[in-house]
Amino acid sequence: MGTIWGTGRNFPVADGGPPDVPQLFVKNTHSVIGPGEPLQLTGSVATRVVAEGELAIVIGDQCRDLVTAEQARTVIAGYWVANDVTARDLQEVDDHWSRGKGLDGFCPLGVEMVAPRDMPTWKDVMIRTWVDDELVQDESVAAAYVGPEELVCWASQQFTLHPGDIFLLGTPAYRPAGDESRAVLKPGHTARVEITGIGELITPVI
Repeated sequence: MGTIWGTGRNFPVADGGPPDVPQLFVKNTHSVIGPGEPLQLTGSVATRVVAEGELAIVIGDQCRDLVTAEQARTVIAGYWVANDVTARDLQEVDDHWSRGKGLDGFCPLGVEMVAPRDMPTWKDVMIRTWVDDELVQDESVAAAYVGPEELVCWASQQFTLHPGDIFLLGTPAYRPAGDESRAVLKPGHTARVEITGIGELITPVI
């Protein structure tokens, strides 16, 4: 696995419009857990942890300075489902997002990878997140300010991309009306992220 890049503020929310450029950050590769693996919050330093359903874009070939969506699709190996688990309390006290998004188990990732040619058009691809039976996110990938191919192109114009690098597209607003209180994760909960055309990523919380 290469570098995991997260993308902040890439979907419409109540507190503002798109940033001037994509807001990339690095997510700890050691925070990755697979489908069905538990996220352990008992004894964690974090006290307010939320689920963030996201599309994961996996790079298959080294590339630099891509321009078109067609070029981007040729270097994308496929797509996964991700949960960019985040400790809001740590984000609030740190000047960066590394700790709040990088604790053990904070990157559930996987189900079977789907190639770009097998994905529906983005307007038909929904990101849905549940905590237990509560639907807390429900949005189309097409709502992202910067779409998957555009994000890969932009990133490749900043630095060389390598096989195994992963980009998380960003997370949609919470529902209803941006209220994230129902997305808070506690031991005993189950987080579930479903993306159309890829599948469902289930993470029990202990």
